Amino acid sequence: MNVLVYPSTHPHASTVQRHLSSILVPHYLPQIISPDVLAAPENPWQTACGLLVLLAAPDHHAGIRQYAETRGKILALGVNASKSQGLHETASSFGLGVLRDTSILRLVDGKASLHLSFPSQATTPATVNHSECETAITRIPSASLDLGSGVRVLGRYADDKTLAGALSENGTIALWSCAPPLPEQLLIPTLSALGLRIDLLKSTESQQPGFSLLPQLLLAHPKKWDIQRRVVHTLFPDRNLEMDGTHKVIPSESAVFPDEHDNFRFHFVHEIPTSDLPSDHPILTLLSGVPKEEVKDVILAAQLLTAEQEKYYTPRFSPSTFFSALDEFRPTSKADELLMGDVLLYGEVVTSTQTMLDKNPKLLRTLPSPLLSLATKQVAGRGRGKNAWLSPAGSMLASLKLSIPLKSVDSGYDSRSIRPSNLVFIQYLFALAVVEACQALDPANKWAPKVKLKWPNDIYGEFPAEETWKNVELKKLGGILVNTSFRGNTVDVIIGMYRSSVSYLHLRVDPGCGLNVLNEPPISSLAQLEALTRGQGVASSLSVEQVTAAVFTTFERIWNSFLAEESEGFRPFMERYTSQWLHSGQTVTLTTIFPSHHGSHGGHHARLRAFAFDMMKGLIKTKTS
Repeated sequence: MNVLVYPSTHPHASTVQRHLSSILVPHYLPQIISPDVLAAPENPWQTACGLLVLLAAPDHHAGIRQYAETRGKILALGVNASKSQGLHETASSFGLGVLRDTSILRLVDGKASLHLSFPSQATTPATVNHSECETAITRIPSASLDLGSGVRVLGRYADDKTLAGALSENGTIALWSCAPPLPEQLLIPTLSALGLRIDLLKSTESQQPGFSLLPQLLLAHPKKWDIQRRVVHTLFPDRNLEMDGTHKVIPSESAVFPDEHDNFRFHFVHEIPTSDLPSDHPILTLLSGVPKEEVKDVILAAQLLTAEQEKYYTPRFSPSTFFSALDEFRPTSKADELLMGDVLLYGEVVTSTQTMLDKNPKLLRTLPSPLLSLATKQVAGRGRGKNAWLSPAGSMLASLKLSIPLKSVDSGYDSRSIRPSNLVFIQYLFALAVVEACQALDPANKWAPKVKLKWPNDIYGEFPAEETWKNVELKKLGGILVNTSFRGNTVDVIIGMYRSSVSYLHLRVDPGCGLNVLNEPPISSLAQLEALTRGQGVASSLSVEQVTAAVFTTFERIWNSFLAEESEGFRPFMERYTSQWLHSGQTVTLTTIFPSHHGSHGGHHARLRAFAFDMMKGLIKTKTS
């Protein structure tokens, strides 16, 4: 769910958003919302909103009142509030409970009404008493909370003991009369009182607000560890990197690789301790300098982590288990053959695996192909268009970099090259790989047949329906995102995965992204499909490492077959694709002509680049953008 900070024009909106991100990510995605988007009826923000933070009075009240009446949660900062009994309309009312004076917002609280306004006035220093503690704040002299009885006190001013913060009678509206931003000592208990999910460990960390990223590890398959050394020499060709007999890189300092969007600081680590480790994340001890928000740190270990070291440095993902799973799902490869997954860039908490590659062209060109970037958590994941994503643990969060020669007369039609017109099929091929990987994971076909494709780039699962009139309920498990970057006769392709079910405000938000593997409800996942077929109390046999290996080894086979018959385009895969999708026999409505035409989809592929093809609604219509 997303947390919306209103309005975007408020001078402290960005600061409030950063503070909320430091506390709520990855369970929620704080975003700033503009007045026009909040008021636009075509943007039903209420559906995906877990909390609305008000820093000023909105110009249009109807949407907020509707949100509050459905028990939507609101946090108002710098507010002047009063309470009146009864819900009757007055002569000064406009519509259903919206006062003619748009500077005053009226919200229902049980059997009473709350009247909110946001005074603009110079602030003064003050102190708030809360939970036997004192916190310094800035006070707005004309802002007060006149709420009577029935509210939960969150804090009082130390000097005059008047109410500074309170939770409404119905528990869904939190009010603070002090000026934003609200200090973390007050913000965390307020969010908790509103019922938002907060990691207690994270909320007690003394980190810089908003800083939660962790370094990434650049690793290689243990049978092909020399690949890591070649990557280092490609990134830093002018550095004199000493090597010993065990291929250990032993430079004396870190090196910075600058790019357009980010600067990358590579740390060459020879020894990885397993004792006397700090209480915070041990991986931070491997850095040769202090972590900085403006720099992305990458650690190059001298050798693959042992199982003991993985417990400390990569507790949520086992690289050794992943590499072993690669060997399980693919035939033996040559030592000098670089296959998908052999070079791994893993980070426990990153901004976005897709953005890191897509927005840094120099790094993108320099890194080997194929290269797999994995994360356990993303705090700013990428979706289609301008969509943004967040993700809790349990999902497969991956981006794959491929560099492919373009077919041309000059290239001599290399058998490993591709026509630009065939790049569109990559998303279909990868979606097919996800479904067929599930079949490899479930050879008895107990749950894999319930994993389906939704055209053009989504993965769905068939779950038992809650409504009796439905046979099954379709729930989204993941999606595929493909970005391309052209340079000369080569195209760099980045294949990423996202997961969501709600799309508003130019952002997609849901408590999960990537291919959902082990996520718990309300997020749908492969493990939940598997649980429907196994006995009660039997643990899942799935793991993120195993599923990731199955997906990329399956895609590698499909990709090689596609390139071998590239001149045929998608035709050799059409039957396999349509046999796994949701749309065979579905009736659709063509709305690009009048009157609308109806027809049954018999399993044929629709190439409609100028149209939006919504199979879930049975509509084909002209794209608006």
